[in-house]
Order: sequence, then C-alpha cells, then structure tokens
Amino acid sequence: MARTDWRADAACRDLDTDLFFPASEADADAARAVCAACPVASECLEWAIETRQPDGVFGGLTALERHRLVRRRQKQARKARRAAA
Repeated sequence: MARTDWRADAACRDLDTDLFFPASEADADAARAVCAACPVASECLEWAIETRQPDGVFGGLTALERHRLVRRRQKQARKARRAAA
C-alpha cells in the first residue's frame, strides 16, 4: 500500500481540491504553481503514479503528463535491460 504520511506537509492541504481538478490541461497552471512550491511534490507525484490516479494534478503533473512520464520510465527501463544483457 502506498505511503501517505507526506500529506501533512503538502502545500495544498488547506486548499480547495477543485483547484487540482481543472476542467482542462490548459487550466492546470494554478495547481502547478502550488505544487512548484510544495516540499513533498515528488512524494505526491509518486503516490499518484503508484495508485494510478486517473485525473487531477499531483506533484505538479496532470494525468496526461503523468502518463507520459510513466511511458518514458518504461522505455528507459527496457533500454537499460537490453544494455545490461
């Protein structure tokens, strides 16, 4: 199970959650700005990836951006495995 004790230190903990679920990717800048100043943004991002959050801004990335990050990581892992073989 994913660790969540980092949430107590999150910059967003007292903000309206609607900010982090924008109507479109283009409307995510306000949420990204909060995440940019957050001391636990990386933990938040990893939690969202691990738990496969389908929507929202977590760790400064939208769902589409997280999907792209996961794909890049998978590609890098495959490349590393081929290089090690």
